[in-house]
Amino acid sequence: MRDLFLSPNFVRVWIGTLASALAMNMQYVARGLFVFGLSNSSLDLAWALLAFTLPQVFFSLPGGVLADRFPKRSIIVVSHALNAVATMVLGLLILGNSIKFIHFILFGIFNGTALALSFPSRQAIVPHVVRKDLEFSGLALNGTALNISRVAGPALAGLLIYWIAAGDQVGELAVGVVYLVIAGLYSLASLISLTITVPGTVANASKKISLGRDFLEVAEFLFHKRVVFSLVLLSIFAYMFGHSLNAFLPAFNENVLHGTAREYGFLLTTLGIGSILGSFAVVWAADLRLKGLCLIGLQILWGASLVSFGFTSWMWLAFVLAGLIGWLAGAAMALNRSLLQSHVRTDLLGRVMSIDMMAHGMMPFSAVPLGMLADHVGIDFALSVSGALLVATIALAVFGVGAHRHLAK
Repeated sequence: MRDLFLSPNFVRVWIGTLASALAMNMQYVARGLFVFGLSNSSLDLAWALLAFTLPQVFFSLPGGVLADRFPKRSIIVVSHALNAVATMVLGLLILGNSIKFIHFILFGIFNGTALALSFPSRQAIVPHVVRKDLEFSGLALNGTALNISRVAGPALAGLLIYWIAAGDQVGELAVGVVYLVIAGLYSLASLISLTITVPGTVANASKKISLGRDFLEVAEFLFHKRVVFSLVLLSIFAYMFGHSLNAFLPAFNENVLHGTAREYGFLLTTLGIGSILGSFAVVWAADLRLKGLCLIGLQILWGASLVSFGFTSWMWLAFVLAGLIGWLAGAAMALNRSLLQSHVRTDLLGRVMSIDMMAHGMMPFSAVPLGMLADHVGIDFALSVSGALLVATIALAVFGVGAHRHLAK
């Protein structure tokens, strides 16, 4: 790990990843609290999430093609700069008391599109800035920046809102200020990425090949490389069902736990602390054998813990389970992403990582029906169902594509 932080370019990549992920997680908190306060509807939370994540389904693969054809550094810098401008405008609308629910939908689409176009480049640039023997640890450590943001982001957003609102209702001033802070973090991510001295261009990438051939090439790779296809499916189901807690925690915190913005921020912080410890465990266990079997076990326990979380109404137990879920989720996602990238050629890495980003965009396809279920039956039952589905879909992802023998190695 020490050798990684001796590389100036890796440090810049890592800081840029941390700043942009911190902004995204703060936005989750601010948007969730404000949208839920507007209508008190879990379904509206799902629609707002859909607007942000759905573009990732449509634009992640084009973002992967861009990452494999053009300098990754330039893509990262421009996309974060655009996100900074859009977030600042939304913050000013909130401060001016001119905000409508439709604004969260429109700006969510814009932010989600920019993120989808840049995420594959940010992930795929890591092998360009570290030595070959440090790639697995570098990829896992870069993933810890995402999990660290789950601590600092929710804590900063939740506590800042609580402090500005003086512990009362979530108002325009508090959320507007948080959005301006988020815009500043996107600007920092853009500027620090501009200082990376490696452009991140694949030497043998042909710019004369058609886009259709680019898409076909990665599809053929996934079809023939069953272990990669299985890892992609595990990632998709993890985002759809495992991360449902992040989307519906505002409703669960208020309706079941009867908490305030402060408790909500602390719950997300607990999730983040667990995620950090889980992802660092993967970095420290880089030489671990049977990584595929460990991944399956982690994902099963993740789903079971989410089922248990849905049945609790005690705040102290919710904190304990949130920490456990965070650890399992952080370890599972870091191990999945590191295994995925270690099985992929460098010239395909951008496109394959775009598939992983598309998996993140699949979240609303479960969030909308789960939001409907939560509004009609209860958010506690909906979260338990989500955990059970996470466990059930593992069999499809592993045995359904015949990858169990490959993952057992």
